[in-house]
Amino acid sequence: MRDGRERRTPPTPTGAPDRVLTGTFAKDHERRYAHVPFEVPAGLHQLHVRYAYNDQIDSDPLITGGNTLDIGVFDERGIAESSPGFRGWSGSEKMDVTIDEAWATPPYRKGKIGAGTWHVLLGPYKVGPRGCEWKVEIWFDPGLPAPQQTYLAGTGHNPSLPAKRPGWLRGDLHCHTLFSDGDSWPVEMLEAASAAGLDFLGVTDHNNVAHHASYGPGGRGQPIVIPGVEVTTYGGHWNAWGTDRWWEFREPRAEAVERTMRAAAASGAVVSINHPKPFGPPWEYAIDGGFHTVEVWNGPWQRLNRAALDRWDELLRRGVRSPAVGGSDTHYLRVGDVPARDADSLGTPTTWVHAEATVPSILAALKEGRSFVSESPLGPQVYLDPDPGHAGRVSVEVRDGSGAALQLLGDRGMLASFRIDGPSWDATFDVLRGTRFVRAQLMSPAGDVRALTNPIWAERL
Repeated sequence: MRDGRERRTPPTPTGAPDRVLTGTFAKDHERRYAHVPFEVPAGLHQLHVRYAYNDQIDSDPLITGGNTLDIGVFDERGIAESSPGFRGWSGSEKMDVTIDEAWATPPYRKGKIGAGTWHVLLGPYKVGPRGCEWKVEIWFDPGLPAPQQTYLAGTGHNPSLPAKRPGWLRGDLHCHTLFSDGDSWPVEMLEAASAAGLDFLGVTDHNNVAHHASYGPGGRGQPIVIPGVEVTTYGGHWNAWGTDRWWEFREPRAEAVERTMRAAAASGAVVSINHPKPFGPPWEYAIDGGFHTVEVWNGPWQRLNRAALDRWDELLRRGVRSPAVGGSDTHYLRVGDVPARDADSLGTPTTWVHAEATVPSILAALKEGRSFVSESPLGPQVYLDPDPGHAGRVSVEVRDGSGAALQLLGDRGMLASFRIDGPSWDATFDVLRGTRFVRAQLMSPAGDVRALTNPIWAERL
């Protein structure tokens, strides 16, 4: 749960529950999942699960002193890693969940209600000083109707964006819907991305891929959908784009997380560390492998993204060649009572890629670093290239960056700085011999990053 707003009330049963499960988590169980079994008889068509716990607080890392308890469900097919019995996980976002043969509360999967041993997955993300006393109630065949879905009105595509270089695409790689802790449906998120002028949208609800079917492939006048998932562990979050399955999130040890990331990468997914900065939530793992990219810019720049950029710079200096990406982490389109820290907007920041308008081509560009990140779909745009006619020289072009300062940086710090004095600016620069890489970033007069490129490594200079 990302804020304290009142949520839409789902239909709930009126009679007594058929199963009641209770227990307590002490502080030493914090951030460790438990699987609580219950028996399901044959012949059912619907389950409803409700849970409650004491001293409930928000999942916001800044809030402490109480309890945050996450929930998920596995059916009779088991709880093993990659089990087809995983029916969904909703964090602490939804206190009532219905799973029906024909429909389910997002992000849970509809389908057969098989007889046998099911499990409620409980994750005490935070345990307060009084402990976490919990109760789970389960109803068999309560006969609840599927809730009616309402949608925001579309606003159409934004035609007034600055021109970009041929072959480049604008996109956002990180967003959430009602299939995790967002407030809108995938169709609404895709429409909002279209209105922002994005060419592609990475869709990354937490710990499930049920949102993929609701998004569809995109295209045909709307952004291309990059199917993904934000794997949400208790030591950090990571995105996998280009995947159609859930990945293990229950084991928070670094070696288990790295093993899962490597498995996702081996399957063809592009793997990215998310928001490695304070209160991101942070990335707590000392892992140098298993991922392709690093999300160095999450939401508006002022939200502690300098810490993520510094961490990425440290990786580059150690020779870890993981390109930078950005994502807005948008959760809310139905604005009004959203806390300031959650008031994100699609395309803030925007990741630009040099690719064809297909999912495989965009994924390849992300892995290879054929990309840069800027503050919005409006730019500014920064293109950094090796000079094909002169070894050791780079060319840089800046569009819509008037008044900013362009910095060229290498493994030993600042190489050069230039004042951008117009809407279109370009120059060449000879890189000192022995420089291991060079990258560029555009700085505002206030010292905020407005755009940044990926590095060019020495062998390409």
